[in-house]
Amino acid sequence: MDEIIQRIRDNFGVLREHRQRDDLAEVWIEPRHVLPLLTWLKEHTPFVQLTHLSAVDWLEDGEFQLTYLLTDPVGRRSLMVAVRISREEATAESVHTLWAHAVTYEQEINEMFGIHFPGSPRQGVPFILEGWDDIPPMRRDFDTVEYMNRHHPSRPGREHTDPRRYIGQVVGEKGYLHD
Repeated sequence: MDEIIQRIRDNFGVLREHRQRDDLAEVWIEPRHVLPLLTWLKEHTPFVQLTHLSAVDWLEDGEFQLTYLLTDPVGRRSLMVAVRISREEATAESVHTLWAHAVTYEQEINEMFGIHFPGSPRQGVPFILEGWDDIPPMRRDFDTVEYMNRHHPSRPGREHTDPRRYIGQVVGEKGYLHD
């Protein structure tokens, strides 16, 4: 793994790296290096399998993080390649030409975070949220309570239960039973 990370440093630049365990490492790179690096990893290293693609919303920093988890199935090792992109532009290169199943990850991330992957075949096609008419729900500025109040107002006869009080009653914690 050390040799591969050194080659990534030399050829693609590494903003940051972290070794979680002997069989799990993470490298942070510039967005422009994502497709070339992932292509190189798939073609020239044992990290040939895209195991997962995830997104994180760093609202305060104005960025999204994309993390590509690659696996070396023979050596039973994993390498995370992480990149941050602007929330304002929210566009990343598609990797579906390297791994066909990336289309599903990209479709879900597009729908849930609003990150676009130009050229990915199912961008904009509803996947989970049929008929959704609001900002993507996994963005941290999405207001779940406001959305629920707007789309699912209270109905007569529905009683509000304070969750802390209810849990206290169920598990018998006396501190929750009294005001």
